[in-house]
Amino acid sequence: MRYLIKICSLPLVICSLTACGGGGGGDDSGNTSSSVTLSSSILSSSSISSSQSSSSISTSISSSQAESSSSQSSVGESVGSATSYNNYSVAEISNCGLGVSAANKTFALFADYDSGAQDQMLLNFSGWNHATNGSTTEWVNLKHTGSTYNYSSTAKMNSSCNGVDTLNMILVKKIADWDRQHSNGFEKNILASGYKFGDIENLVIDVKINSAKTFIPDVASLKTIYASYISSASVIDTFEEGKVNIGITLQDNSNSTTSLNAAVNIQLDQTTLMDKWVRVVIPMKDMKFYSETNYTPTAKTLADLSNVVIKRALFVAETKTNEVLRNKVTTWNTATPETFKEMDLSFKKIEFQLK
Repeated sequence: MRYLIKICSLPLVICSLTACGGGGGGDDSGNTSSSVTLSSSILSSSSISSSQSSSSISTSISSSQAESSSSQSSVGESVGSATSYNNYSVAEISNCGLGVSAANKTFALFADYDSGAQDQMLLNFSGWNHATNGSTTEWVNLKHTGSTYNYSSTAKMNSSCNGVDTLNMILVKKIADWDRQHSNGFEKNILASGYKFGDIENLVIDVKINSAKTFIPDVASLKTIYASYISSASVIDTFEEGKVNIGITLQDNSNSTTSLNAAVNIQLDQTTLMDKWVRVVIPMKDMKFYSETNYTPTAKTLADLSNVVIKRALFVAETKTNEVLRNKVTTWNTATPETFKEMDLSFKKIEFQLK
């Protein structure tokens, strides 16, 4: 059976989220097989009786099968050497989903530790998709129809990870306009769990970038598209690198106008990691802490939030800097073209490692 626990989270990170135009609820708006090969010399040996041959063969098969079984049982999911970045590390996963169990001192927001049942309901998760708001011009440059970007409340069996259930969604981020910039996303409510910011050592995420429906404009194309709208091409260089960015926010949701947050923007290079399972480990101490009142952030420290209970977790697509180009366009108007980062992602685990 799977181990799914759920949470909810809130609007996003820093100033970029400021412009999302909305508040809670994520509204930004506005077989393996083994065979035994028997030697022909064993089968044709005249030095032993047929009964002895049969016994020898049986023993040989039994021994070979035992070795094969032992070999298979010893193979399980493993994680390779990690590459460290400023505030997280990334490592490739081998034998995804084999022999996985919950480690000590962990709390799973989402995880499937065996493949006994399929299509798990994502309890206490929720999500949104602005691309089905009826507007045709706003979403004209998306690669697929609006409903393709829907959040699903059911996790699905994933053949690329030994049949475990995964949470799957194409996360979308606008590049130009801040209205509904986080075009979709998902969140989880963990209020009842009572974990505080100071209780957590690491946030661990197992994720795969699926090539099927991932589309991210490269830097050169963005410079061409927005050449007449920005002061210089260097604006693009500092703003975006054309890679997968996932924005994650843990939040206390203090009240309707103020929240205490820990946030991180993880960047994954799809050119090398596409269609591979990876583990991202984010130390809590390295997240960005801030309070936010009416979309205005104020820097905080982990010590400030150490005894604050986490009530929500939010996951959205991002640009490298969490911003949109509207902050940098010299003269904004409705003719400014919109482009999108579309990131087809599967999550098999979202977990707190506790202290």
